[in-house]
Amino acid sequence: MIRLGTRVASVSDIVPMAQLVWRERAVVRGRIRSMRVQSWSDVPTLEVTIVDETGGIVLVFSGRSTIPGIGLSTRLVAEGMVIDVRGKMAMMNPAYQLEMPS
Repeated sequence: MIRLGTRVASVSDIVPMAQLVWRERAVVRGRIRSMRVQSWSDVPTLEVTIVDETGGIVLVFSGRSTIPGIGLSTRLVAEGMVIDVRGKMAMMNPAYQLEMPS
C-alpha cells in the first residue's frame, strides 16, 4: 500500500508514463532525472522530472525551491491530474511518497 496524502493507493494503481492521458488523474512511479527552480509570476517553483522505463513527467511544486528528501535519483510515487505545462505532461502540486532504496 502507498499512502499519498489522505488517499491510499496500491501497486496496481500505478500507470506507466507512456500510458498517461491528459486531464485524467493518475498514480506514477519513477526516479528523479532532473530538477530546477523556475520563477512563475515571481513565485519560486520546483520542477522535478521523474522517469520510468516508458517515459517521463514533470512534477511542479509551486511556492517551493526545495523539498526535504527530494534529490536526483530519488525514487517516488506521485498522484495528480495530468496537465499540459509548456507542451509537456505535468502534475501540479501532486501528492507524493518517497520510496526507500531497496
